[in-house]
Amino acid sequence: MGMRVLFTSPSGLGHIHPMVPLARAMVARGHDVLWATPADGVGHIERTGISAVATGPAGLPGPAEVRRQYPELDALPLIEMPDVMFGKIYGALAAPQILPELVPVALDWRPDLVVADAAEFAGHIVAAELGIPSVTKGFGALLPEQRVRAAGEEVAPLWRSRGLEPRPYGGSYDHLYLDIYPPEFDTQAAAHVPRRQRLRPDADDGHIKTSPPVRLPDAPADAPLVYVTMGTVFNNSDLFEVVLAALRDLDVRVLVTVGPYGDPYVVGRQSARVRVERYVPQNLVLPHCDVVVSHAGSGTVLATAAHGLPQLCLPQGADQFLNAAAVESAGSGLLLMPGDGNAGAVRELVVRLLVEPGFRDAAGRVSVSIASMPSPDDVASVLETLP
Repeated sequence: MGMRVLFTSPSGLGHIHPMVPLARAMVARGHDVLWATPADGVGHIERTGISAVATGPAGLPGPAEVRRQYPELDALPLIEMPDVMFGKIYGALAAPQILPELVPVALDWRPDLVVADAAEFAGHIVAAELGIPSVTKGFGALLPEQRVRAAGEEVAPLWRSRGLEPRPYGGSYDHLYLDIYPPEFDTQAAAHVPRRQRLRPDADDGHIKTSPPVRLPDAPADAPLVYVTMGTVFNNSDLFEVVLAALRDLDVRVLVTVGPYGDPYVVGRQSARVRVERYVPQNLVLPHCDVVVSHAGSGTVLATAAHGLPQLCLPQGADQFLNAAAVESAGSGLLLMPGDGNAGAVRELVVRLLVEPGFRDAAGRVSVSIASMPSPDDVASVLETLP
């Protein structure tokens, strides 16, 4: 007999795309799936064929807005900022906006199971109120213990507002954690997670079947292709300029994406060997690539790893430092911290990734490991045993 499964997530594409394959697997197995997300994420989800409902207003406070509300954050070193910022954004600010609209949806629809993104904490509260299990779905690395603990402390008043006793970590690890990181990338202690299930990171951006072929730079096809992306949020024009200056004199083709809301002209005129786009589906472009240069967002890092490609990580914030450290630890790429990423350093590391076979060998091992992880259908069968 089919279940009703309520998925909950922030509206960012970096949270939506990694959840789509599991949601589709649940539907394929005969279950009813409803996805709750802030208003600006509904359209993205519905285009994947999953029913969605808006819970909370469009737009999530960005780091700049959070710093305005919590000016004490400015005193923190950049590397420590994500541990505090996560709890403020997703615990103190997002969850109180989502919960009032999620409660009536859940009480009316009566799910048997909640699957919540690792940055969405209201879903665990409604699951506890309904007396059903809630599963946490990772969007990248297992988040540091102190980061999730801080978010759990921020949402504790929301639990009490529903007549519930607050749970450690906001309820994130009460039942099951779905981990999309390959074992080679494990760098975080996991003693606080009692039950963990691996899940292959088959990110789905919803464009694969409908997108035209990717237009590559007008240059000799045998020249190595370097893909440069800073994701959909961290699109720092200064960083693009540094990377393009680094690659300008190399015998490579370069494909740059500036984000769906970015301006392709921000990088100025480029040679025929450089093509600039707002957005391309990564699963269409990565098979053509030799090296990826990115901000080390979870989606980009895992997709690059799944294709067995060396990568240069230029983390800027959020979970990107975790991803970059994991790539470097696995030997499948290199890392440049903010402030170290001048054109000369970027050029030197890209050349190493192109010519030193050890990076591609290590990336190949990670790719094989990802391919062997349980599929969304495998994990859907595990979820069926929970209610």
